[in-house]
Order: sequence, then C-alpha cells, then structure tokens
Amino acid sequence: MEASSTSHTDTEVLIVGGGLAGLTLANYLNRQGREPTVVEQAAEWRDGGYGIGLWADGLAVIDELGLLDAARAHASAPATFEVRTGGGDCLTRTTLPGNRTLLLSIHRSDLHRVLREAVPDECIRMNTAPERIVERADGVTVTFGDGTTETYDVVVGADGVHSTVRELCFTDWTRREFDTYVWSLWAPQEVDIGVDMVSVWGPGSEGFVARVGDRVGFNLAARHTTPPEPPAREALRAHAEAIGWRLPALLDGTDDDPFFDRIRDVTCDRWRTDRVVLVGDAAHAVHPISGMGASLALQDARVLAQELATGLPDDVSGALARFEERRRDAAARVRRDARFEAAVAFLESAPLRRLRDGLVAHTPLFDAFLKRQAVDLD
Repeated sequence: MEASSTSHTDTEVLIVGGGLAGLTLANYLNRQGREPTVVEQAAEWRDGGYGIGLWADGLAVIDELGLLDAARAHASAPATFEVRTGGGDCLTRTTLPGNRTLLLSIHRSDLHRVLREAVPDECIRMNTAPERIVERADGVTVTFGDGTTETYDVVVGADGVHSTVRELCFTDWTRREFDTYVWSLWAPQEVDIGVDMVSVWGPGSEGFVARVGDRVGFNLAARHTTPPEPPAREALRAHAEAIGWRLPALLDGTDDDPFFDRIRDVTCDRWRTDRVVLVGDAAHAVHPISGMGASLALQDARVLAQELATGLPDDVSGALARFEERRRDAAARVRRDARFEAAVAFLESAPLRRLRDGLVAHTPLFDAFLKRQAVDLD
C-alpha cells in the first residue's frame, strides 16, 4: 500500500525489535516511501528459534510484500498431518486441500532472513535498545543504551515477550509463565516420519515434527515442576524416550544444542498510547502450541502499516486506536484456543489421555481445528 500523501512519508517511525513483526512492518513502511529506523538489541543476528507454521493469513502478508517465492525456497507445504500417541498409534490423519497453500513449514531464522534482506541496511541499528522513552504531545523522545537521543512521531514496540517498550511505557499488562518448556532443533531426513507433519502426544508432553526440504524440524514441549538447566539436552532425551515413536531416533541424528525456552504468554489491557504502540508478542504473546504466533505478528504489521498510511497525518493516535480495534479480537481468539489446546495436549492423567485420544480418533475434532486455523484473522 502506498502512502496517501507526502506528509505521511515524513512521519518518523522507530521500530524497537528486529524480529518478524518489526521487519515486516519495516518492509511495509519502506514500500510506502518511509524510512523507518529499526533498533535491535542483539549485536548480531541469531539463527535460533522454533520451526514455525505460516497459515493462510500469514502467507498473504508475505505474498503482498513480494517475498513468497523467497520464503518457499526454504519451506515446505505439508500435504498430510497426523496425530499419534506415544506408542505410535495414529489417532487421526488430515489431508490439506491441494488446490491452495494453507500452510508453510519454515524455520524462524529462514523466514527472518527473507524479511531482513528486503530491508535496507541503513534502516537498521544493531546492539542498542531504548533506556528511556518520554512521550509528549508532539513526539516521543527516546534515549538509547549507546548514549544517543532521538525524537520520533511514532514508537512501535516489536520487541517480543520481554519487551522493553512495554516495560517503559505500559503498566496494565501481565506476562504469564507456564510450567512448560520447549526444545527445537533440526535433524537430517534420515528417519522416516511418514507424512509431512506429525504431532505425537505423550504424558504431559508433545513432540512435533515436520519435513522441510532435506531436514526434519523437531519441536518438543513438556511440563516440568522445576526449570531444567539450559540447554537441558538430557531432559530433552528423557522426554523423547518417554514419548517414543521416532523421536529418539531423530534426536540421535544431531549433536547440535537445541533452542530451549520457557513458554510464556502476554496479556495487555492496552496496546497503545497516543504515540507508542505494541505489536506481535510484545502485545499478545500466545502459547506456541497454537502455531499462530508468527501469522498474528505479520498481520499486526500489515494492519498497522495500513492505518498509518490511510489516517490523517496529524492523527497518529487515531491510527493506533484503529489498529488495536482491528487486531484485538483475533489475538484474543488465538489466546483462548491456545490455552485450550495446551490443556488438551499436555494431560498427565492416563484416564484423561485415553478419553482425549478416543475423542480425537472418533470425531472430526481435529479437522475442525485445522479449518479454524485457515480462517483469515484480520
């Protein structure tokens, strides 16, 4: 979308955080003729993170930016998805429609690289973050950790679960820590996983594997009463053995240390002030079992860019308010669904697991879930 007048392009926008949401927004603003500044606290880009799924609404953003072919080169479009018990029994198998791409499996770092290569280097400042943010009627003054101070018309907090912008500018928010931890790594495609994507349910745990090119993405999430010491490979091994199926063999295929993190979600009563706004995980991090976090973040960036482009140049507050109004329901729905999905997937009680498995095996519950994921979230 192009800016509606030249005065829009003069709006100084600071994007705090060079993750998926921040870089997507930078791409949109560049296309509008703006020159946003992206600040990233890391000294250099990291290659860690989950294997992620991009559903139709996220794919629409990548396509609109002209980056879909570049993303496809690092991704796969799964045709079939299975859910299995740890013993290997197949509870359900779903085939995705072949006439339309509803889902791409891709490593987060590959998608991140596609997005950042489309942003001019001069727009990005590494190894710094805000230390002080002062909002006034006519702008926002930001003091950075490298000692510099700049004034902007809009500040966007795209800095994730541990958002500095949220800490500095908002008080009415909650970060919830689950008793669940996640590991993510890649293994050579030497172990036959059968179909393209498989979710394997164990006691209080889930393994998820997806075929991507000549590799298999392997995520495992499990409940722990006490935090394991990162990278917790021994705990990962114990959970893979407890779940069974092909997970131990996949783990045998790589000596790499896994990406490891605690699962959290974020709830904010407000996502914006008059000139400061939160997007993506900074505003509404959801449990990763939903598989929707990346798509939510990309759609946030798209809608915010639209509102900044079409609103009146002197009404930044109105643009931010309309952005939040358009996006809040979608984020709330995904959060509700994710918490339900986590409660179902991470059952520890054997009788309850048997009841769950029977429902999945003998009802269209899982098909309904996949159809819901394919709905446009805007």
